[in-house]
Amino acid sequence: MTKEHFGMSVCRTTAVLFALLCGQGQALLFAQSAQPVTAEPDTTSAPNQTQTPTAAQRRDQDLRREIQQQFAADRAFQSIEVNVSNGVVVLEGSVASKRDKRRAVNSVKVLPHVTGIDDRLTINAPAVEGASATYANSSATLDSAMSNAAEVANEIAVALADDPTLAKSRINVMVAGDSIELTGTVGTKEQREKAREIATSFAVHSHVVDKLTIARRDNGTGSK
Repeated sequence: MTKEHFGMSVCRTTAVLFALLCGQGQALLFAQSAQPVTAEPDTTSAPNQTQTPTAAQRRDQDLRREIQQQFAADRAFQSIEVNVSNGVVVLEGSVASKRDKRRAVNSVKVLPHVTGIDDRLTINAPAVEGASATYANSSATLDSAMSNAAEVANEIAVALADDPTLAKSRINVMVAGDSIELTGTVGTKEQREKAREIATSFAVHSHVVDKLTIARRDNGTGSK
């Protein structure tokens, strides 16, 4: 009777342990199945999505390149830096005169796809060799008039010095009242006409007085 009772107790204990183990296993499986599934991050992206320029960016790039090529062909614009954003052209750097500044801005203004111009150009007139700029006025009562006349004279002198056909000429410029006077020497008649043409381009409300002489040649001949 004791053995039978002991055997039944062992069986009941075994059954209880088995049930507990099965219950823990089911609970563990349930817990694992209840955990949220984390999706793997998608490391793939559209090819060159951040590198491909938009149509507007391509237009800006093309416009910038066109302006740079245009400025590269003009000696007066060699120091200008160009940037374009959404059709707005930013011009930075220095030019020799107000006239060059106006020319730079106007040459950009007429280009297609230009929506605006941010003009940050500064005027830095270089020392001119072979040409001088002075102002003469008998009354000299208006400082602003003196300043404007001296500025015009300097711009003409710079333009004369920048022209390659006048490289060996020595031309002086004097603005006096409503006249622009040219004195000095040039090598040929063609150079004299070129100098007069350049000065005339500045004579909006003035007239040009040509007192240039043609330098004597080695054979002793010359003319005025």
